[in-house]
Amino acid sequence: WKRIFKKDRVMKELIESAPVIEFVKRAIDNQDDSIDDKFTIIDLCSGKGYLSMFLSEILPPEKVDKFILVDKAWAIASKKTTTTLKPHHMNWDHIYGTTVDTDGEESSYFTTWPIPLYTSKQDLKDSCNQRQMTKHFFNKIDGPVIILAVHLCGTLSLKAIDMFNNNQVKLFALKPCCLPQMVYANRGDVFRIGQHEFDAKDVCSPGQFSKGNWNGPPRWHLQPRFDCWADNLFKGIDIGGSTLQQDGSEEDNGYRVSVSHHDGIKVKDDIVIQVDGGFQNTYIFAERDPISPAIWER
Repeated sequence: WKRIFKKDRVMKELIESAPVIEFVKRAIDNQDDSIDDKFTIIDLCSGKGYLSMFLSEILPPEKVDKFILVDKAWAIASKKTTTTLKPHHMNWDHIYGTTVDTDGEESSYFTTWPIPLYTSKQDLKDSCNQRQMTKHFFNKIDGPVIILAVHLCGTLSLKAIDMFNNNQVKLFALKPCCLPQMVYANRGDVFRIGQHEFDAKDVCSPGQFSKGNWNGPPRWHLQPRFDCWADNLFKGIDIGGSTLQQDGSEEDNGYRVSVSHHDGIKVKDDIVIQVDGGFQNTYIFAERDPISPAIWER
């Protein structure tokens, strides 16, 4: 618990998640009250689940059914047996652990979250896992689905976009993180997402983080590659046919590019969160028809 709620860590997660939290809150607040189906929110590469924990406390339970926290570091959760965590598993006591109330009764933390948090062990890079998620999540969920993908490193951003493109997903939010590693460029790979493709050599980086330390060229050298990476990710999101309207505009706190079609809308926002050499300030959002105009106002 001390590690999860370490002040500096919580503040960092909250600040960098703030644009996504605002996006989701607007979407939920502007849902038509005549629609009975609740949202399901899928939090990809969730880590401990800070984003879902924030939203569980903020969003109205009458409009959101559950959060599904997807990460390969979780153990496989079972309703029938008690799962024993191994050293390589991520601790989930803040979700499934037990607590004692004022009357001395033992209960699960699971019931204390205003909107339930469920964990799901999935490796997004495994095509079998992607098929299983389609079968057991997207094909079985009745209400609208929101995919959240914050701090997705390297090619995981491609997998998140594929998941949006290939399934019935209402809303999508992506904050890309580290660039793909050089192995893809050295092989001469071409990345393909949706109807878009681009050369790996244009976006791959020779450096990477190791235990919080950057090993590679000065990070500011990588900003042009990151901008190219974000632009290509944005182009790969499918929201409809080929007849699109694009608009770019300067905002007080960044730059916005929006592309709309009668089947949906997608927006790439440059929102200054990282400073002092940080440049990963791109947030990408998308919505499929019917469009909710209030979500996209700034």
